[in-house]
Amino acid sequence: MTPTQSPGPKDKLARQLRLVTILAIALIVAGAAVLLLLRKPALPLRMMAGLGDVFIGCVLLVLVRQQRPPPNRPS
Repeated sequence: MTPTQSPGPKDKLARQLRLVTILAIALIVAGAAVLLLLRKPALPLRMMAGLGDVFIGCVLLVLVRQQRPPPNRPS
């Protein structure tokens, strides 16, 4: 692709799916870090923040999975 060409819809969708996947994994890692590494905040606050991040990261991964086309299976 040259700089004058705009990316096609498939390229744009693939880039968006890759970005959302990276962000979802980052949310899951951050949530696990909040749960396991932070000691200063109270336990209920850590659990709410950490598990909330993990849950939203998993929801984003499900969203990405639903947006991808199904694989071609030979019959």
